[in-house]
Amino acid sequence: MITIDQIDKKIIRELIKDSKQPVKDLAKKVNLSISPVHDRIKKLEQLGIIDGYTAKINIKKIGYKLIVYMNISFIKHQEDLFEKFFNHISTLDEVIEGTFIAGDFDVLLKIMLEDMDAYHEFVLHKISQLDYISNVKSYFALRFFKGEHHMLQENSI
Repeated sequence: MITIDQIDKKIIRELIKDSKQPVKDLAKKVNLSISPVHDRIKKLEQLGIIDGYTAKINIKKIGYKLIVYMNISFIKHQEDLFEKFFNHISTLDEVIEGTFIAGDFDVLLKIMLEDMDAYHEFVLHKISQLDYISNVKSYFALRFFKGEHHMLQENSI
C-alpha cells in the first residue's frame, strides 16, 4: 500500500471536486505554493493514485433519460463464459460500468439509455440472446443523490 500525507489527501479531495481548477487555486486551498502542489500532483499520477481525469456529463442534456442497473446470472460459472461476456459487454456503448460480483448474481451493469424503448431493444437484442445467461433483473434509477465526486469525505482518506 502506498502511504500519502494529509496534504496529498487534501489535493486529491480538491481534484475530485474540480480536476480542471488551476494549480494556483489548488495551492491556495492546501496552503502551499504552486510548485510543490504541481510536484505532488505529478507524483500522485506517477504512483497511479491519480489514474486519469474525466468529465462529468449531464446525460439528460444529450438525450439519455434512463439509467438501468442490471443484475445478470450465468447458467454456470466458467472462466471462459466470464471472458466471453466481458468481451461482448466491452463492445456495447450503452454499458457505462460493469462489475463481476459475488452473491445472488454474477454481474452488475450500469446502463445509460434514451428511454424504455431503447431498454427493451437492448435487453432483447444485446443481452437475452446470449445463451449462457440464465437470469436478468433490472432496476431503474429514479433520482441520484450521491455520486463519485462525493466519495471522499474529510476523514475518509
